[in-house]
Amino acid sequence: MRHLASLFLDFPEAESDFEQQVFVFCQAWRAGQPEFTFHTSGSTGEPKPIVISRERLYVSAKMTGDWLKLEKGDSALLSLPPTYIAGAMVLVRALVNDLALILVEPCQNPLSQIPPQDIHLASFVPTQWATILDSDIQLLHYFEQSKGILLGGASVPESLRIDYGFPVFETYGMTETVSHVAYRTWNQSYYQTLPGVQIGQNDEDCLLICAPVTDNKWIETRDKVELVAAGQFVLNGRLDRVINSGGIKLQPEKIEAFYRSITSLPLFVAGIPDAFWGQKLVLFLESSSPVSINLETELLSSAEIPKEIICHPAFIKTASAKIDTAKTVALYLNSL
Repeated sequence: MRHLASLFLDFPEAESDFEQQVFVFCQAWRAGQPEFTFHTSGSTGEPKPIVISRERLYVSAKMTGDWLKLEKGDSALLSLPPTYIAGAMVLVRALVNDLALILVEPCQNPLSQIPPQDIHLASFVPTQWATILDSDIQLLHYFEQSKGILLGGASVPESLRIDYGFPVFETYGMTETVSHVAYRTWNQSYYQTLPGVQIGQNDEDCLLICAPVTDNKWIETRDKVELVAAGQFVLNGRLDRVINSGGIKLQPEKIEAFYRSITSLPLFVAGIPDAFWGQKLVLFLESSSPVSINLETELLSSAEIPKEIICHPAFIKTASAKIDTAKTVALYLNSL
């Protein structure tokens, strides 16, 4: 753990690769570097490099700072790799808004590494947040003065969408949008865009985004959405992950959300080749031993009930720690 009162002071000697990556990025920013290269998460394909201008990074940080009313001297916690956009943007927000920075080597429970203190801004992936909640840590000892806890990188299970007594936001964004461009609170079914962000839909009901962080150019996502009002949308899942089982198109995210509500095991659903169904809907659970759960529920249609449970001892992960569903399924199929 390292506490830096300002990122404009001299840096101490790095004690880990993580700290070295942080200091190198901050020094490049302070030196006026005009462009930075990041990689996409790889959750829907091989990670690809994306070059983002300093101006777009600045605009994104300013947009978040204005939204959350960040002030000079507020404290931000970084416990994500700074080589990906989510972690790097914690640093840019700290640089642009002159925040103090708390550095914790990325781990599942960053709060276990630091004593109670005021944290005004923090970004976590949902698995980190779930681990923190499962511990005995008193959240108000850290977040009573919080202006925003940002959860992103993967869907947030419904069990985590509760009122914590301080602001927690599920965010929507990607490398191409320079982190988040929309958010929702625990009691909202829809995402609300940040000021200056325009949205639309293409012919496949996928989200279109135009904002200063995209150089005011429209970008096309693969996320199927329903537009509910100006600047508001409901996320229905990825077009890439649609499963065609017996001629019925199924959206995995809806099915996964239900099963995450009844088991804490990491999971996903997929369609595997089948002579009868074409793609047979199955539920993958990360477990080294067989697990029995009741698949039947009135909350899903009969077509959305998995035909089989497959237990796999260890899911393959991307470099950014997301489940690589395609490679995990391929590994399973190759083992048959």
